[in-house]
Amino acid sequence: MQDQHEERKLSFALLPKAALRLLDQDTNPMRFRFFLCLAGLVIFLAGGTRLANAHPHVFVDVKVDLVFNEGKMTGILHQWTFDDLYSAFVTQGVGRNPDAPTREELIPIAKSNVEALEEFDYFTFVRIAGSKAEMAPPSDYAMWQSTGKDKLVTLQFFLPLKTPAVPDEKFAFQVFDPSYFVAFDLEKESSITLKNAPKGCVAKIMAPAPLNADDRKILDESARSGLAPGLDFGLKMAGHVLVKCP
Repeated sequence: MQDQHEERKLSFALLPKAALRLLDQDTNPMRFRFFLCLAGLVIFLAGGTRLANAHPHVFVDVKVDLVFNEGKMTGILHQWTFDDLYSAFVTQGVGRNPDAPTREELIPIAKSNVEALEEFDYFTFVRIAGSKAEMAPPSDYAMWQSTGKDKLVTLQFFLPLKTPAVPDEKFAFQVFDPSYFVAFDLEKESSITLKNAPKGCVAKIMAPAPLNADDRKILDESARSGLAPGLDFGLKMAGHVLVKCP
């Protein structure tokens, strides 16, 4: 029988009732499985901290490398750095030195997280000429913890395009959670690197349109109630990245 540590980190078994209530409409089986590892037990263990008070519940700083080969973009290398509470939860009791788990000791957790993300398209939405691009299975899983005061955890994985493409003015992608349970921050162009891209290739972040009065009211009510603002709210909060090569 799996011990409690492995069950919590790897099996995505059962979410505590307190966290389940906070998930509100985000309780379909696959989303349920992912958020157990990503956030559910964090909310439960946090016991009324900022995570329990409003959507979003998990905060992620995003960096991406847009990887090219022979003039074509082959995929996106993600690096997601999680907030302090999730970072503390996911590393709890891991490794010989719980205060500093190694990359090797964190690999099983990285693998489980990335595998669970499949059901959500890895929160990565790529469009080429107006159509959704197909992505191949991810690779190069990794996870590490910073040595700073907050000891933040970063998850890395490479998400390949099924068919490499030459970016033009109609190539764009977004990183977001439609339900806004998780807030992905990809707002600075310095967070985007073009690797081996042809000369003249550029990436530009387009900010989302400002929320209208009704949406601002919905977000305020979500902050007071702790319930989800709606299953499409993440899209309204997400910018998109345009990638163009000559």
